Amino acid sequence: MELLPNCYTELCINGRWFHYNHDKKSVFMLNGSNPLSFELEIAPTTEEELEAHLTNIAAF
Repeated sequence: MELLPNCYTELCINGRWFHYNHDKKSVFMLNGSNPLSFELEIAPTTEEELEAHLTNIAAF
């Protein structure tokens, strides 16, 4: 699915929730009151690309 501008996506991967604002390179892993921020190399254009990036991060 294409990621539309001015929207966001939340995905659960390996039991970890991620929040991504479309057209950005940063993603947040929800961690109680202290979310962790990660920078992506490129801004994904589809949900599948986003999931591939987050799967790598969730593996740690």
